[in-house]
Amino acid sequence: MNNSKISESVKLLCLFKENGVDEIIANSSFNRTKNTEKLRKKDLMHENDKISSNDSMHNDQINKISSLEQLKSYMSNFKGCELYKSSTNMVFSDGNPKSKIMLIGEAPGHDEDIQGKPFVGRSGKLLDKMLEAIELNREKVYIANIIPWRPPSNRRPTDEEIEICLPFIKKHIELIKPKVLMLLGSTATFALLKNTEGITKIRGKWVDLNLNNISVPTLPTFHPAFLLRQPAQKKHVWEDLKSLKNKVSN
Repeated sequence: MNNSKISESVKLLCLFKENGVDEIIANSSFNRTKNTEKLRKKDLMHENDKISSNDSMHNDQINKISSLEQLKSYMSNFKGCELYKSSTNMVFSDGNPKSKIMLIGEAPGHDEDIQGKPFVGRSGKLLDKMLEAIELNREKVYIANIIPWRPPSNRRPTDEEIEICLPFIKKHIELIKPKVLMLLGSTATFALLKNTEGITKIRGKWVDLNLNNISVPTLPTFHPAFLLRQPAQKKHVWEDLKSLKNKVSN
């Protein structure tokens, strides 16, 4: 195109603009979203690659952890779960790390978030009484949660939050190497056993939890918070506690 034609085209475009024309229809159709869709798909693919890469790095770093101190430090600095933003403390554990018995709950509540320890609120007081009933206390067990940060308003953790935090509790179990494991409530049971039957059907039944290098006899039971709402269910948990005591003694 020579200069005169370019000049005429510019004048014509200026005329269109002065008269309010902001779009020119070409003789052939043109998909204006085509390139945008390509870029969007490219961005999504890049984002998925980034997520997969982060997940892989996350798991690789956890696999290298060889002590509770390292695990606690890693979790304290972990920013991959949004729950940390609304939490006061990362609730790691309580009790005796050399114990044969490990108890795993769902997530911290308000009191746990403030004090930085699991099961210190109303549910925790009931748990203490449950342990006392079989001649145990916090110095004779080890306690942790599936989720180390408090979900807002004490809501149930989402499946995504559980999956993000699952490598933490699995590594926790591997480091403690308990003789027996008691899962308190449906969230802990589903997270570790992938149970779809519901806590009511599976509670009181021993199953083996198989991790990388250990197999742990595991007993699901009701969460203390559930027992506060449904006191009639305490009789079932009493049977579970006696079963736990017998398992440890054998």
